[in-house]
Amino acid sequence: MSLIEFEKEYSKEIDVSFNSLKNLYEKMIKLRNIDLNKKEISKAILIRLHSWYSLQNNIKNFLNKRYATAGSDFFVETLVFYLKVVFRIFGIKKEVHSERQIVRKRGAMRPDISIWERDVVKAIIECKTQLGWNRYKWRDDFSRKEKNLKLEFPDAKAFLVVMTSKNWPGFGEDENVGKKFFTLYNTWPTEIDPNKDLDKYIVNPIEPLIRSLL
Repeated sequence: MSLIEFEKEYSKEIDVSFNSLKNLYEKMIKLRNIDLNKKEISKAILIRLHSWYSLQNNIKNFLNKRYATAGSDFFVETLVFYLKVVFRIFGIKKEVHSERQIVRKRGAMRPDISIWERDVVKAIIECKTQLGWNRYKWRDDFSRKEKNLKLEFPDAKAFLVVMTSKNWPGFGEDENVGKKFFTLYNTWPTEIDPNKDLDKYIVNPIEPLIRSLL
Protein backbone atom coordinates (compact mmCIF):
# COMPACT_ATOMS: atom_id res chain seq x y z
CA MET A 1 0.00 0.00 0.00
CA SER A 2 1.08 3.58 -0.64
CA LEU A 3 1.12 6.49 1.78
CA ILE A 4 -2.10 7.82 0.22
CA GLU A 5 -3.81 4.46 0.59
CA PHE A 6 -2.80 4.26 4.24
CA GLU A 7 -4.19 7.74 4.78
CA LYS A 8 -7.49 6.85 3.12
CA GLU A 9 -7.82 3.84 5.40
CA TYR A 10 -7.23 5.99 8.48
CA SER A 11 -9.61 8.71 7.25
CA LYS A 12 -12.39 6.14 7.11
CA GLU A 13 -12.10 5.89 10.89
CA ILE A 14 -12.91 9.59 11.18
CA ASP A 15 -16.00 9.10 9.02
CA VAL A 16 -17.03 6.14 11.16
CA SER A 17 -16.83 8.33 14.27
CA PHE A 18 -19.47 10.73 12.92
CA ASN A 19 -21.70 7.91 11.72
CA SER A 20 -21.44 6.33 15.15
CA LEU A 21 -22.59 9.60 16.72
CA LYS A 22 -25.68 9.70 14.49
CA ASN A 23 -26.43 6.06 15.20
CA LEU A 24 -26.09 6.68 18.93
CA TYR A 25 -28.58 9.54 18.68
CA GLU A 26 -31.12 7.31 16.92
CA LYS A 27 -30.66 4.54 19.49
CA MET A 28 -31.07 6.93 22.43
CA ILE A 29 -34.28 8.55 21.20
CA LYS A 30 -35.79 5.07 20.88
CA LEU A 31 -35.48 4.75 24.65
CA ARG A 32 -38.64 6.89 24.77
CA ASN A 33 -37.94 7.95 28.34
CA ILE A 34 -35.17 9.39 30.49
CA ASP A 35 -35.54 9.85 34.24
CA LEU A 36 -34.47 13.45 34.82
CA ASN A 37 -34.66 12.94 38.57
CA LYS A 38 -31.56 10.75 38.36
CA LYS A 39 -28.01 11.61 37.26
CA GLU A 40 -27.87 9.39 34.19
CA ILE A 41 -27.17 12.21 31.71
CA SER A 42 -24.55 13.77 33.98
CA LYS A 43 -22.75 10.43 34.13
CA ALA A 44 -23.04 9.84 30.39
CA ILE A 45 -21.53 13.25 29.65
CA LEU A 46 -18.63 12.51 31.99
CA ILE A 47 -17.93 9.18 30.29
CA ARG A 48 -17.79 10.85 26.88
CA LEU A 49 -15.55 13.63 28.17
CA HIS A 50 -13.25 11.05 29.71
CA SER A 51 -12.82 9.29 26.37
CA TRP A 52 -12.24 12.49 24.42
CA TYR A 53 -9.73 14.00 26.83
CA SER A 54 -7.89 10.69 27.09
CA LEU A 55 -7.63 10.60 23.29
CA GLN A 56 -6.25 14.12 23.18
CA ASN A 57 -3.66 13.31 25.83
CA ASN A 58 -2.56 10.25 23.85
CA ILE A 59 -2.21 12.34 20.69
CA LYS A 60 -0.33 15.00 22.62
CA ASN A 61 2.18 12.47 23.95
CA PHE A 62 2.58 10.64 20.66
CA LEU A 63 3.20 13.84 18.66
CA ASN A 64 5.23 15.57 21.39
CA LYS A 65 2.78 18.46 21.62
CA ARG A 66 3.26 20.90 24.45
CA TYR A 67 -0.48 21.28 24.96
CA ALA A 68 -3.39 18.97 24.25
CA THR A 69 -6.23 20.24 22.07
CA ALA A 70 -8.60 22.41 24.12
CA GLY A 71 -11.85 20.71 25.06
CA SER A 72 -14.21 23.70 25.19
CA ASP A 73 -15.84 23.04 21.82
CA PHE A 74 -16.24 19.34 22.50
CA PHE A 75 -17.83 20.13 25.88
CA VAL A 76 -20.40 22.35 24.15
CA GLU A 77 -21.04 19.75 21.45
CA THR A 78 -21.66 17.08 24.08
CA LEU A 79 -24.18 19.22 25.93
CA VAL A 80 -25.93 20.08 22.66
CA PHE A 81 -26.13 16.39 21.78
CA TYR A 82 -27.85 15.44 25.02
CA LEU A 83 -30.22 18.40 24.90
CA LYS A 84 -31.28 17.31 21.41
CA VAL A 85 -31.82 13.76 22.67
CA VAL A 86 -33.96 14.90 25.61
CA PHE A 87 -36.04 17.32 23.55
CA ARG A 88 -36.72 14.61 20.98
CA ILE A 89 -37.70 12.03 23.60
CA PHE A 90 -40.05 14.41 25.41
CA GLY A 91 -41.48 15.86 22.20
CA ILE A 92 -40.32 19.39 23.01
CA LYS A 93 -40.84 21.67 20.00
CA LYS A 94 -37.75 23.75 20.63
CA GLU A 95 -34.47 23.89 18.75
CA VAL A 96 -30.98 23.72 20.20
CA HIS A 97 -28.33 25.88 18.52
CA SER A 98 -24.69 26.66 19.17
CA GLU A 99 -23.03 30.03 18.51
CA ARG A 100 -26.13 31.44 16.81
CA GLN A 101 -26.63 35.18 17.06
CA ILE A 102 -29.67 35.98 19.18
CA VAL A 103 -30.51 38.87 16.81
CA ARG A 104 -29.29 39.67 13.34
CA LYS A 105 -27.06 42.65 13.87
CA ARG A 106 -23.35 43.32 14.07
CA GLY A 107 -21.85 42.49 17.42
CA ALA A 108 -24.89 40.55 18.63
CA MET A 109 -24.38 37.92 21.29
CA ARG A 110 -23.51 34.38 20.16
CA PRO A 111 -24.17 32.13 23.16
CA ASP A 112 -22.41 28.81 23.41
CA ILE A 113 -25.86 27.20 23.44
CA SER A 114 -29.23 28.78 22.78
CA ILE A 115 -32.72 27.31 22.99
CA TRP A 116 -35.23 28.63 20.45
CA GLU A 117 -38.97 28.41 19.98
CA ARG A 118 -39.44 29.57 16.41
CA ASP A 119 -37.70 32.99 16.39
CA VAL A 120 -37.76 33.52 20.15
CA VAL A 121 -34.83 32.72 22.42
CA LYS A 122 -36.09 30.85 25.47
CA ALA A 123 -32.71 30.28 27.16
CA ILE A 124 -28.97 30.52 26.72
CA ILE A 125 -26.26 28.37 28.29
CA GLU A 126 -22.72 29.65 28.58
CA CYS A 127 -20.22 26.80 28.93
CA LYS A 128 -16.71 26.76 30.39
CA THR A 129 -14.40 23.84 31.01
CA GLN A 130 -13.08 25.65 34.09
CA LEU A 131 -12.90 29.20 35.47
CA GLY A 132 -9.29 29.23 36.63
CA TRP A 133 -8.26 32.23 34.56
CA ASN A 134 -11.51 34.12 35.16
CA ARG A 135 -12.16 33.17 38.76
CA TYR A 136 -12.77 36.76 39.87
CA LYS A 137 -14.65 38.17 36.85
CA TRP A 138 -17.05 35.42 35.87
CA ARG A 139 -20.02 36.96 37.68
CA ASP A 140 -19.62 40.35 35.97
CA ASP A 141 -19.25 38.67 32.58
CA PHE A 142 -22.32 36.52 33.11
CA SER A 143 -24.42 39.43 34.41
CA ARG A 144 -23.54 41.50 31.35
CA LYS A 145 -24.58 38.70 28.99
CA GLU A 146 -27.79 38.09 30.92
CA LYS A 147 -28.65 41.79 30.78
CA ASN A 148 -28.03 41.94 27.03
CA LEU A 149 -30.14 38.84 26.55
CA LYS A 150 -33.11 40.25 28.43
CA LEU A 151 -32.97 43.50 26.45
CA GLU A 152 -33.96 41.41 23.43
CA PHE A 153 -35.89 38.57 25.10
CA PRO A 154 -37.12 39.61 28.58
CA ASP A 155 -38.45 36.17 29.50
CA ALA A 156 -35.36 34.21 28.45
CA LYS A 157 -33.34 32.30 31.03
CA ALA A 158 -29.56 32.34 31.30
CA PHE A 159 -27.33 29.61 32.72
CA LEU A 160 -23.62 29.12 33.30
CA VAL A 161 -22.28 25.55 33.19
CA VAL A 162 -18.69 24.80 34.18
CA MET A 163 -17.26 21.36 33.54
CA THR A 164 -15.00 21.06 36.58
CA SER A 165 -14.21 22.78 39.86
CA LYS A 166 -10.51 22.01 39.46
CA ASN A 167 -8.21 25.06 39.58
CA TRP A 168 -10.78 27.58 40.82
CA PRO A 169 -12.70 28.11 44.08
CA GLY A 170 -16.20 27.41 42.72
CA PHE A 171 -19.42 29.38 43.03
CA GLY A 172 -19.36 29.32 46.81
CA GLU A 173 -22.64 29.72 48.68
CA ASP A 174 -24.46 31.59 45.92
CA GLU A 175 -28.19 30.86 46.07
CA ASN A 176 -28.23 30.19 42.34
CA VAL A 177 -25.89 27.20 42.52
CA GLY A 178 -27.69 24.21 41.05
CA LYS A 179 -30.36 26.50 39.60
CA LYS A 180 -28.58 28.99 37.35
CA PHE A 181 -24.91 28.17 38.01
CA PHE A 182 -23.71 24.60 37.59
CA THR A 183 -20.34 23.01 38.28
CA LEU A 184 -20.77 19.51 36.90
CA TYR A 185 -17.74 17.65 38.27
CA ASN A 186 -15.09 17.92 40.97
CA THR A 187 -12.27 16.43 38.91
CA TRP A 188 -10.75 16.45 35.44
CA PRO A 189 -12.33 13.89 33.08
CA THR A 190 -9.09 11.95 32.58
CA GLU A 191 -8.83 11.32 36.33
CA ILE A 192 -11.96 9.18 36.58
CA ASP A 193 -12.51 5.46 36.16
CA PRO A 194 -15.59 5.19 33.91
CA ASN A 195 -16.20 1.64 35.08
CA LYS A 196 -16.67 2.58 38.71
CA ASP A 197 -19.28 4.60 40.60
CA LEU A 198 -19.47 8.07 39.04
CA ASP A 199 -21.69 9.72 41.66
CA LYS A 200 -18.70 10.84 43.71
CA TYR A 201 -17.47 13.01 40.84
CA ILE A 202 -20.74 14.94 40.34
CA VAL A 203 -21.13 18.33 42.05
CA ASN A 204 -24.18 19.91 40.38
CA PRO A 205 -25.93 17.48 38.03
CA ILE A 206 -27.15 18.86 34.72
CA GLU A 207 -30.64 17.33 35.06
CA PRO A 208 -32.24 20.25 37.01
CA LEU A 209 -31.16 22.63 34.25
CA ILE A 210 -32.65 20.35 31.61
CA ARG A 211 -35.92 20.06 33.55
CA SER A 212 -36.20 23.84 33.66
CA LEU A 213 -35.94 23.94 29.86
CA LEU A 214 -38.83 21.51 29.42
